[in-house]
Amino acid sequence: MLTSPSLTQRPDLHAPIIDIAILRPELVTPGYVFFAPYRNLDPGPYIYDNYGNLVWSGAGSSGPKTAHTPRVCQYKGEDHLCYFQGEQHQGFARGHGVIMDKNYRIVKTIESSGAGASSDMHEFKMTPYTDGTTVLMTVYQPRQYDLTTNPRFNIQNGMGWIVEGVFQEVDIESGNVLFEWRSLDHVDPGLSWTLPGTTDTSGDGLHEQTPWDYFHINSVDKNEDGDYLISARHVSAIYKLSGVDGSIMWEMGGNNPTFEQTNFNFSYQHHARWVYENSTHTILSFYDNGSNTFNATGRFSHGWIVSIDHIANTATKVAQWGAPEKAGGLLSGSQGNMQLLPDGNCHIGWGEHAYFSEHTADGTPVMYAKVADRASNVMIYRSNKYNWTAQPLTKPALWTYSRVGNRRSGMRFYVSWNGATEVASWNFYAAETSTGPFELVGNATKSGFETEFFYASVATWSYAEALDIDGRPLERSVIQRTFVPSPGLMDYCDSRGCQMAETTPDGNRTGYEARVEVDQRYLSPNRGFDTTHYYQDSPRSSRARKALKAGSVVAIVVAVLVILAMVVVLGLKSLGGGGSSSSSDDKATPDEPTVLPVWLREGLNRTGLGSRVLGRYSRIEEKELDEDLGREEGWRRD
Repeated sequence: MLTSPSLTQRPDLHAPIIDIAILRPELVTPGYVFFAPYRNLDPGPYIYDNYGNLVWSGAGSSGPKTAHTPRVCQYKGEDHLCYFQGEQHQGFARGHGVIMDKNYRIVKTIESSGAGASSDMHEFKMTPYTDGTTVLMTVYQPRQYDLTTNPRFNIQNGMGWIVEGVFQEVDIESGNVLFEWRSLDHVDPGLSWTLPGTTDTSGDGLHEQTPWDYFHINSVDKNEDGDYLISARHVSAIYKLSGVDGSIMWEMGGNNPTFEQTNFNFSYQHHARWVYENSTHTILSFYDNGSNTFNATGRFSHGWIVSIDHIANTATKVAQWGAPEKAGGLLSGSQGNMQLLPDGNCHIGWGEHAYFSEHTADGTPVMYAKVADRASNVMIYRSNKYNWTAQPLTKPALWTYSRVGNRRSGMRFYVSWNGATEVASWNFYAAETSTGPFELVGNATKSGFETEFFYASVATWSYAEALDIDGRPLERSVIQRTFVPSPGLMDYCDSRGCQMAETTPDGNRTGYEARVEVDQRYLSPNRGFDTTHYYQDSPRSSRARKALKAGSVVAIVVAVLVILAMVVVLGLKSLGGGGSSSSSDDKATPDEPTVLPVWLREGLNRTGLGSRVLGRYSRIEEKELDEDLGREEGWRRD
């Protein structure tokens, strides 16, 4: 797998380079592609645009473990980012669900509950028709089991071990399990298509570390009636389950099918989803692997739509999509998914092949992209496509460079903002000191993840400002000092940067004890960075300061009016209420506090006119800021 070369301003990111074999932009559904490769250099959740440009790398920020199936989900009435995070095992995982907001902050983690193992990678999704209050999660639960009762298992002389396929519906806020289903209570291991010790993920059933995975649940969905749809790879079956007692309402495929399949066979499938239901028909979609690598029912894998006729008890394939390979298709022995898009297109993730594609309703491929070659062993469990609007809390990253440091060489800006979706262009500012004054020196349209801009002059300090499509500022970057190579490095640099360094040969190495003198200009503390002002103030904080300044003026005016009112009242009191002579008993002494009028005293003890005016002004400013940051709600669909 190819990864992007070190980004000049984000050398910590090593995102995959997308190899796009087919792209018809005019037919591709607008949105972003979400996936999480694993076994690569930087595993984690990623977002790319339709042209293969990186939008967000969640590697590292999502945690040190493997991630799976990043997707847009609705939580508390707003778009969020949901994905599984955990420890990868052979054929399953242990971990929890993660919910991120539009600023890429983790706002909730969700664990499976009950007396069992932690949740598994195969399904973590918001439960349909619950307004984002519950999630569906799979659990791979090992148990002791007597495997000597069925001779076909070829297990004898002791207790065996089995993996039970479990799913739960969990309340997000309380963590309570609302519904739990266990495969052993409904599907006997004798119905499995994958016997102990026969595949790389089956397990031999002889030890707690190698339990037999007879069922392999890999997707869960729920309909409006409260019933569930699950897919189980190792029994090659899709089941509809009662949401009341978990009983099997029907089974498609497998060793005990309810329906006659009129024009198709499938096996080892993934990602079953309801498309439509009524009293007589069910339409569902799923990804047919057609193989588990060791056995196969077809030459190629497909995304399929199947119509079930409950009157005739038949199942008929009504649509299919295959990989646009010269051989006629692609066979993936594990993983994979298909997603129906709002405009009628279909997105497919090709599982163990780290590829994804998009097709029109008639099957025409309009996008085919490869993240890694199969030989690399990099895989993607599922990929999806959604609209997504986000503005990170992080600052844009900037690196500036000039080979010579004068007008003849000019200088280059390299800027990016990991995860930002609304940046249309960048303004570039330069100054001779880190405190300014800064001058606008140019603008560049955003180009891919990292935008490069050439300035035909040179300045010591600079920053970049992100603008949206209407030219409104979104955020400002670090204040960066322009890097100019030292004389010893300059020969190894060109107009855009310097080549990679190498170690000094043994015969020419300088010992640690040697006395050396380094030019004071090249000592890192002498570069001139201001620890108290690494980042240029954001547009939001600038507006807030203006509001505070305006509010301060109002506060001063109010204070002056209050003081004048006090002076007038006290002046009237000193006149003795209209000229009557006052005795010494009526005069206030220095030891006695002046008694203020009730109305004035109460006014000062309350929040006061000034606070009420400032509060009202502050609320107006917050409303304006919210409007500035408002984003159009996008579509979302699993």
